[in-house]
Amino acid sequence: MRKLLILLLAGWLLACTGPQPQPLIALIPDAPDRLTHVVMLDGRTGEMNESDKAADIAAALALLQTLAVVRQADQSARAGYLYWLDLYAGDERLVRLTFGGQTVRIDGVYYDLDRAVEAELGDLFAALGATAALSTPPTLTDTAGLETFLDDFFAAHLDAYQIPGAVVAVVVDGRLHLAKGYGYADLAGQRPVTPTTVLDVGSVSKLFTYTAVMQLVEQGRLDLHTDINQYLTRFQIPDTFSQPVTAAHLLTHTGGFDEWDIGAAARTPDEVLPVCDYLAQRLPPRIRPPGQLLVYANHGTALAGCLVEEISGQPFTDYVAEHILAPLGMDQSSFGWPPELMAQMATGYELRPDGPHPYPIYYRHYGPAGELKTTAKDISRFVIAHLQDGRFEDAQILQPETAALMHRQQYSHDPRLPGFTYGFFEDELNGRRTILHGGDTTPTFSSLLLLLPEENTGLFIAHNTVEWHFRQELVEAFMNRYFPAVPPDPVQPLAEPQLEQYAGYYLPSLVQRSSNIEKVLGLLSQFRLTAEPDGTLTLHPGGGFVQSSRWMAIAPDHFRQLDGEGKMLFHRGENGRIQHMFYSDMASAAFTRLAWYQTTPFHLGLLLITLLVFVTAVAAWLLGYRRRQTAGREAALAGLIGLLNLLFVAGLFWVLQTRSFDLIFGPTTLIYLISAIPLLTLCLTLLLLLLTLLGWRRPKGGTLRRLHHSLLLLASVAFFWFLHYWMLLGFNY
Repeated sequence: MRKLLILLLAGWLLACTGPQPQPLIALIPDAPDRLTHVVMLDGRTGEMNESDKAADIAAALALLQTLAVVRQADQSARAGYLYWLDLYAGDERLVRLTFGGQTVRIDGVYYDLDRAVEAELGDLFAALGATAALSTPPTLTDTAGLETFLDDFFAAHLDAYQIPGAVVAVVVDGRLHLAKGYGYADLAGQRPVTPTTVLDVGSVSKLFTYTAVMQLVEQGRLDLHTDINQYLTRFQIPDTFSQPVTAAHLLTHTGGFDEWDIGAAARTPDEVLPVCDYLAQRLPPRIRPPGQLLVYANHGTALAGCLVEEISGQPFTDYVAEHILAPLGMDQSSFGWPPELMAQMATGYELRPDGPHPYPIYYRHYGPAGELKTTAKDISRFVIAHLQDGRFEDAQILQPETAALMHRQQYSHDPRLPGFTYGFFEDELNGRRTILHGGDTTPTFSSLLLLLPEENTGLFIAHNTVEWHFRQELVEAFMNRYFPAVPPDPVQPLAEPQLEQYAGYYLPSLVQRSSNIEKVLGLLSQFRLTAEPDGTLTLHPGGGFVQSSRWMAIAPDHFRQLDGEGKMLFHRGENGRIQHMFYSDMASAAFTRLAWYQTTPFHLGLLLITLLVFVTAVAAWLLGYRRRQTAGREAALAGLIGLLNLLFVAGLFWVLQTRSFDLIFGPTTLIYLISAIPLLTLCLTLLLLLLTLLGWRRPKGGTLRRLHHSLLLLASVAFFWFLHYWMLLGFNY
């Protein structure tokens, strides 16, 4: 309390008395008597060094004595900081100083310095092992420095990730500060990427759909919390649950619909269905009450686009062109496919082991969720409008209050985590709130639109193959250079956290499918938590989503990442057991705790055992013929069942490995033929059951053979249960 009062009094005096220099040590007068060690973090390298040497402690005190503050700085003075200096008295941190150029932050309050600080700071930081020269931190207003930074990044990463071409745009303070292309829009023709190269931005398109919805809201033509069936005329949403689906649910991905990709696209523009007609035929079923969980849904966004059509009376593509693209001057952008625009489009590439290969364009039936074609120059105008309360130059696509409502958090799985606005994902990067949306047109295009509203800054990145680690590295490098993080405050681990209650398997909502064969995605996408002997949890991700990480309990059901600021939280069901896990790296996903019979090891083990039994049935059948023995009806039938089941598993695996993306255009003849095999073997298994029962009643042919057939029947029951569980039994498309 004493320290807090001193800091508040000092801050008030500095702010009110004008340029009356006083030493920094006045803000922590008890430092000379209590200081035991100092810790320095180098903002350029992330390296942290600690020292309890008398010379270093004396140097830190001398620094505080000589550096004088004159006034509290405007918050807009925030910029990249070079060094953090923590002064400790034992385990208690007395103060944190964050230095950057002529500004210092002291426990969260910004002050100006009345003198050049290079010499005084440089000596101390050099003694503590600093590797970077102390200088004014980089700022986004330095266009040449920004361009050099981007040039260096793309030179180092473009080839490393085998990205054919990319474009980046940076918006600062209401204007396009820099837009530049790198690499090639077309490798064969060596056509370079430029800020006017047309690219498919995938799910970034959703932001335009949500903006269109919010325009109708501010016009009073759509209520966010009214049952959307009141606006739909071509079809109705089933009343599966008592709670109706509203536009607010669609804009926050909490509508409660299942999701699928099979049959969601066409090979030519002429085959694309109008969005409302498509949804009337292919809207996924409702599988949970609305508002219960955030589950990313392309069809939910398509439904929002259908609302725009129904309410406005215009085709969705025409509405967006007239009310968003045209006012912003986005002349090289469209949700359609005009020939003159498509002629300027970059070639999309599929990244294979031997490098990028051209991949044909495909066209989505759910266009409002991902069909925008645009350029970096064009989309920067949309970025500016959202950073400027809906305004770009003389165009006002949203009223300020509507833009503020759209950018405000509307849903979160836990108040301690980022959530979702009306359209944007939230994230916290280096301690700063960001709102963003990514887009992946698998396997050809990837993009990201990121806004830092408080810093009035926007970043857009797009490239012509899917490699989301590339754009993630760019964002991290950009933030670390211009908005670096302050080290988190130390926390004490929770005593006796009882980690075993958290250990187990969890399925992310991103792949929770229930209505067709896409449910099998959950088989290899489960996350696993293990309790370690040192009192921590290790998160083992499935499906290649993120890297493994270690977590420490700091409160009941609350963990912090050991090597970062990540948060992990657990929610319990009515029975008091863990039901869901959430964590900040994937804050938009809910992770459902799985029972033992739902886990990957159980199902893969069960499948392996059944396949081994089928192999023995085939072997016994073939061995009988090789020895020129009469196999008998039961042995032949058992061998045929085993062979067909093995062929089904091999065929399905081959399709999923090599032809799975073809299913986006609808089920193929091959997948129909493969899916028919289990139905045939089911009939044959029932016949074998009858023959086996008769064989036990009138024993002949040997007890061992009858036992083997009985074992095959048990394996078949397990096999068909496995297929039923994963929606693989029948034509579930």
